[in-house]
Amino acid sequence: MLTVATDSRARTLSAALAATDWPDREQRPLPRGVHPQAAALRKHVSPLRDHSAVAYVQSALNIDLDPLPLFIRALNDEPELAAHLREFSAAAALDAYWAANDAPWAEAVAAVQQHVSGVDFTAILLEACDAAPAELTVLPNLAYPTALSLGISAGDSSYSLMPPRRAVGESQPWPFSDDRDHELKLAINDFCLSALDSFLAARPGLLPETSAASERLPEHFRAAQPTWPRQIAKLFTYGILAVFLNRIEPGEGDALILYDRRTKGLPLLPSVVNSVTGYLEAKAGGRATLADYLPRLAGEVTGWLA
Repeated sequence: MLTVATDSRARTLSAALAATDWPDREQRPLPRGVHPQAAALRKHVSPLRDHSAVAYVQSALNIDLDPLPLFIRALNDEPELAAHLREFSAAAALDAYWAANDAPWAEAVAAVQQHVSGVDFTAILLEACDAAPAELTVLPNLAYPTALSLGISAGDSSYSLMPPRRAVGESQPWPFSDDRDHELKLAINDFCLSALDSFLAARPGLLPETSAASERLPEHFRAAQPTWPRQIAKLFTYGILAVFLNRIEPGEGDALILYDRRTKGLPLLPSVVNSVTGYLEAKAGGRATLADYLPRLAGEVTGWLA
């Protein structure tokens, strides 16, 4: 089942992020405009920078720059973080704040709902990863993080926390209503990565945590995916994106691969797409499984990077 909604846990964590140094970190090295809701939220919570919940979230970010673990904990209702967020929500009067600012969030939900409602993400996950959670939820995010989409597993649910596409310079992000391709790309990416995170967590040792080949991937790619399994998962997801975006909108997947190959320093992407396409064909014929394929893909990537 696919749902598009807001989630109080995710938005409360976003508000706490707004009171940390995260908004400044996001603006390095290239400043970009943020959604008015993000700017307004940061202003609203600025008097609470010394709140214990903000210190707690800041401490977590100082240990791990990636906010994904925090959102995983929040959406899994981890008791310690949940208690901090409840206290912060009360101190910031967030229930009243969200009620007063409901219109742009409701518009974002409606726009994304219109764009993704006809896509069978469950079928995509079953074909790509052999499993799909019972609940798939897209969370349009007008606040923080403004530059990252996150795929989050929580029990038998998977979430795609997606921002609008950033514009050039100080301009506001693109409205969700104008950007269906962006939303489809992020939803497939996030749901696939969260499925792969669960798959690999259930199979420790399927891929080694490190590889010498990893050092030949671009620095920005390694920073976003710091372990070898996560790097292979992201490359696999590129292949899935190319295949399924092309099915939804012919040529869209090819355009994504061409663009990211050039702009993100990933010349191996066409080879990855060919390999993943072959895997899907073999899997459909009963000749391949994901557990067998991911180590093989890792070996192929090592060869392409040599």
